[in-house]
Amino acid sequence: MLERLASVPGIGGIVDRLRVKPASPMSDDGILDHLRKAYYQEPAFQQFAIEEHEEGEAKLVRGGLPGARGEIAIEVERGVVTLNGSVPSFAAKRLAGVLAWWVPGVRDVVNGITVDPPEDDAPIQIEEAVRIALDKDPLFDASQIRVGVRGRTVRLTGWVPSAAARDAAEWDAWYVFGVDDVINEIETGS
Repeated sequence: MLERLASVPGIGGIVDRLRVKPASPMSDDGILDHLRKAYYQEPAFQQFAIEEHEEGEAKLVRGGLPGARGEIAIEVERGVVTLNGSVPSFAAKRLAGVLAWWVPGVRDVVNGITVDPPEDDAPIQIEEAVRIALDKDPLFDASQIRVGVRGRTVRLTGWVPSAAARDAAEWDAWYVFGVDDVINEIETGS
């Protein structure tokens, strides 16, 4: 459906704001606490400043290292995570979004992080981000999964031991900013 809309002359972009009902309800403070920990522990974000926004007030919770480029600002309202700030690559922007989606209770992630300096996006960067998400997911061995990207469509092939792992791999791909479609051809052992 989105592909048809995007093909209409004069349409420059489409915002797809589907919100999900979380399997595990959690308060906004709980979500914020999980995100803070996830971003603190992520090696790719060790030099970034982390800022939280609550009830209209900004609070710096960790300053960036001197000379480091990167800041992630987090806001959570009714289970919707809004990310802003600036990071040096699409990979970092996409990883921040995936980590937010992994938090129980999250209904949606609005990833408004900018990439500075600006870089051109390409399918290979989406493929890299999906691979990073799969590698970080503890639910399965990602070395058994192959990732291909054409345009903004991700194709997953390979093998995992269960249908739950297959579904988790597909969701990991969907969580990556810029993915428009996922074709899941992963085989399972059960």
